[in-house]
Amino acid sequence: MNIIIDTSILRKDRGFLNSDILLIKKLAKLDLLKIHFPWIVFKESISQNLLEVKNGIDNAIKEISSLNRKGIDIEEYEKLKEVTKALESINSKTEKSIEKHWERFINDSKAILHEINEEHGKKVMTSYFLGTKPFPVPKSRKDIPDAFIYEAILTINEIFGKTCFICDDKNLRESIAKNEDCQVFKTYEEFFDSDIYKLIDSEYKKIEHYVDELIVLKENIDKIEKYAKEELYRDLFAGDEQVIVHENIPSDGNEGALQDIEGELVETIQFDKIQFVDGVFYIPIEMKACFRIEYFLFKADYYIYEERNISIIDHDWNKHYYLVEESFNASLSFKCTIEQENIKNGEFEFDYEPAVIDKLEIIEK
Repeated sequence: MNIIIDTSILRKDRGFLNSDILLIKKLAKLDLLKIHFPWIVFKESISQNLLEVKNGIDNAIKEISSLNRKGIDIEEYEKLKEVTKALESINSKTEKSIEKHWERFINDSKAILHEINEEHGKKVMTSYFLGTKPFPVPKSRKDIPDAFIYEAILTINEIFGKTCFICDDKNLRESIAKNEDCQVFKTYEEFFDSDIYKLIDSEYKKIEHYVDELIVLKENIDKIEKYAKEELYRDLFAGDEQVIVHENIPSDGNEGALQDIEGELVETIQFDKIQFVDGVFYIPIEMKACFRIEYFLFKADYYIYEERNISIIDHDWNKHYYLVEESFNASLSFKCTIEQENIKNGEFEFDYEPAVIDKLEIIEK
């Protein structure tokens, strides 16, 4: 089975650290599927990674360089200056480091990186002016990279046969779906739930043996529940004001600060979707709760949202904004992890992957 993963999915896990991509990588190493990367996907990912890494290092250097003005002793400050020199050295090699990171993943997973095809250029520009798929309208410049991905997938289909395409971009996904040789999925989860994956999973289970440990995990569901609730709460309140970004928060940048979880967390442990990769079990958990979130709302916009339960905390924050709070019904996904050897030894020491907010629903009056 051939699989292609779009930039819209890859950008959510730039370090290739989460269980979904680790499982796909493992399946590829076992030759149960073949990963294909169009050159545009590769290049888009690297350029975005480079921007974010450089910004992170630049901010770290700036912060460290200002510590002498905040009262730190000169001896420690001189040591910190050496740290900034090391960061500056790393910063100059960032592009090569990111390319090495990608090359390592490609080599480890035995993926194929498809160089850009010169023949695609003419097809893309013809579609660009006509507004044919994947362009939603003529001369839509923002869709040019997607058009090259579209043509790359058609070529991969012709050479390698049927493919699966995981893509969070609706327009590109629906354009590719019209090709009968490519099955599309919005998320990793949709792919793992599909009939086509079940055939792969059946072969995988013949290679990896972990049925006994699954039984032990089910027998110790209480330990998983206890850990999940404690760690989720700790993860969400990692800072004094944990920032949450969601389109249903009507502030600048759609940002709000999580203040509290109202009521009990309700969790569902999905044993049928447990993933096993290189000696580690990843246990998916869905949680529901009511979140109380504070955010800044433009004063003129307050009256647009009269049907919502928005309470003003500070009428005079400044002349433009109210400080408000609102409760939302939230659904989250969360994964506990535990090593196979720990289960065998009866040691229930868990770790976790950070929680992701899947839904943040408005509560109307």
